[in-house]
Formats: sequence, C-alpha cells, structure tokens
Amino acid sequence: MITDMDSALLRTFSAVATLGSFSAAAQRLNMTQSTVSQQIARLEEHLGKQLFVRTTRHCRLTHAGDELMDRASKVVALVDEMESAFRPELSSGTVVVGVVDDSYLFAPLTRALAEFVERRPTVSIEIRAGMSADLLRELKARNIELALLRVDPEVERAGLLQTSKLVWISSPNWQVPANGVIPLAVVGGTCNYHKIALETLKRVELQSRRVVTCSSLEGVLEVVRAGLAVSLVPEGELRSGMVVVNDHRFPPLPHTGLKISFSEQEPSVAAKQLARVIENTLQNQVTLRRSA
Repeated sequence: MITDMDSALLRTFSAVATLGSFSAAAQRLNMTQSTVSQQIARLEEHLGKQLFVRTTRHCRLTHAGDELMDRASKVVALVDEMESAFRPELSSGTVVVGVVDDSYLFAPLTRALAEFVERRPTVSIEIRAGMSADLLRELKARNIELALLRVDPEVERAGLLQTSKLVWISSPNWQVPANGVIPLAVVGGTCNYHKIALETLKRVELQSRRVVTCSSLEGVLEVVRAGLAVSLVPEGELRSGMVVVNDHRFPPLPHTGLKISFSEQEPSVAAKQLARVIENTLQNQVTLRRSA
C-alpha cells in the first residue's frame, strides 16, 4: 500500500493510457511489462478504483481512468517543470531525433518542436530524416535517441500514434501503358513502399518496372506529377497535380502505422519530454481530422 501519491505511478499510468497498451508503455519507459502492471495495480489499490479494462492486446480507460487522465497529465507536466527549473541539467543538451521521410509529417512535427523549444529553451534538436529501416538501425546503434517510424499496424498495434491508408498516385491524365507494364517511381534504398508495390501488383498478375529511383520523396512526387510513373504513398502525401489512381486493375493497399521508438539505452529526460509533445501533437491532429 502506498500512503502518498507517487508521481512515478502517474507517469506510468499516463504512458499506458496514451499508448493503449501495457507492453508499449513498458517499451516507452524502459521497464518490464510486469513492472508496469505492478505499478498500475499499486495505483489502483491506492485510489480504490479500476483504471483500465484489459483485453488480450489492448486496454482502455474506465470512467475513473478518464477522470484521472487529465489530472495525471497536469501533475506529470508540473513535475517536469519543477525538475527543469531546479535541475536544468536534466533538460539540456542535444536530442537527436530520427523522422521517417514523409514530408506531410513535418508540419505537425514543426508545431511540436516549436512548443517543446518554448518550454525547454536550453535543449537543441537534431533531426535526421530517412527510411524507417535505416532509422531503426540508427536507434539500435544508439546514434539517435528516438525516432518516428513507419510500422505495419497489423504487426505492431501497440503504441500507434496514427494509421494512414496507402494509396496509388499518378498525374490526372496518366493511363496504364498499352503494354500493361506499370512504371514505378520509388525512393532509393530500403523503401518498404516499393516492396509493397511489387507484392500487391504481383498478386493481381500486373507487371511493373521501376523507371525512376530518387533519394528523396519530393523527387518521386515530382516524377509522378510529371506523368512519368505512378507511386504509392500515405494518403496525406497527396498534392495538387496528383490524383489517386482510379483503375480497377490496381489492387487495394494496406494501411501504414506511425509510432515513436526509443534507443535501447535509457532515454534522456529531454528525449522523453520531446516524445510526449510529439505524441500529443499527432494525436490531436487525428482528433481534429475526425471531428472536421
């Protein structure tokens, strides 16, 4: 039994509530899943309320959990503010962040960075954009502290910040060539979208040919806009001068997920604070889209 409220328990509660999963919270907090479960059990015992309804893979807040969430977030934020004020060395230095190279993410990410920099003016941020597979290697090598990665939502459901539908894109007047071979424009390197394109086209017995490979997504989008090839991207990347391919021969595409992962070492206080701001910004973006 705990006699006083422990802010560490509230931090664990907030992580589970935000990520919707005990395993995802354990990964985020660099704890074992059993430690997370024990801390939530201690908090529920102290408050005399059940905070989560647990299922095999997910958990959701009870009414009492909903009521606690707003208060817990404020307490955790206040503790962070106090630590920053009295121990500024905990929120200083440079945080190296990996970001998947999806250009439409940089607008909400910039809003998150602006909010974070205002709160933590002594912290510098270094952003490294790239493919998820490359960023994951950088995480394991501890060259970056946290990364915003693309994942398969059917495989990694825990801790997803949002999911996006993948779509085939082309210029408005593009048509399948007479020979039936689909020209593809892809990002070079370890691009998972290229793999998905090949697999889905092969499944419906459509031939394809990679006609342009570019080191940046922006270059690929320009090739598509010029009508030289088609590509596939998250629906948020659709721009003027492009359309979703409306041809029944093209197979439907899966969804892609977005999540934050940390390196295997203990993240710095600044890295964890930045991750929370990014999470809140992206989740608020999803909420606004749904209510629009």
